[in-house]
Amino acid sequence: MSEQRLEAGDAALELAEIERRQTGVIDAVLIPRWYWWAVGLLVVPIGVTVDSPQRLATAVVSVLMALVIAGLSVWMVSGSYPGARIQPATLRSAGALYIVGFVWLVVGVSLVVAFGLQAAGVAYPATIGTVLAAVMLIVGGPMLMTRLRRTMVARSVGAR
Repeated sequence: MSEQRLEAGDAALELAEIERRQTGVIDAVLIPRWYWWAVGLLVVPIGVTVDSPQRLATAVVSVLMALVIAGLSVWMVSGSYPGARIQPATLRSAGALYIVGFVWLVVGVSLVVAFGLQAAGVAYPATIGTVLAAVMLIVGGPMLMTRLRRTMVARSVGAR
C-alpha cells in the first residue's frame, strides 16, 4: 500500500477548494435577488386596490396576489427551484428566526405606517404602506441573505 503525503501548500490549496465549493452550494440555496423584487412588487397592487372604492377588486386582487406569492414561496422553499437544498443544520434555528423576524418587521412596520396615515387622513395610505413594504423587501431581503450566507459559511468552515 502506497502512502501519499500532501505538502503543506497542496493541503492549503485543497482546503481552499473545499471552502470555495461549500460557498458555492450555500450561494445556490439562498433566495435570489429577483425573488425579493417579485414579492415586493406583487404586494403593491393589494394596497392600490384597498385604497380604491372597488371592494370586489380588492378581494380578487388580494387573493390572486396572495396565491401568486404563496406559490412562488413554496416553489423556492420546497426545493423545486433549481438549486441545492439547504441542510437545516447549516441554517440552524437562528437563521429561521432571522427570516421570521424579517417578515414580521416588514408586515408590522408597513401596517403601522398605513394605519397611521389613514388615521391622519392622508390619501392612499394602503398604497403607501405596501410601497414601503416593497422597498423593505427589495432592500432588506438581499441584506438578510448576505447575513445568512455569512453565518452558513462560518458554520461550514467551522465544522471542519
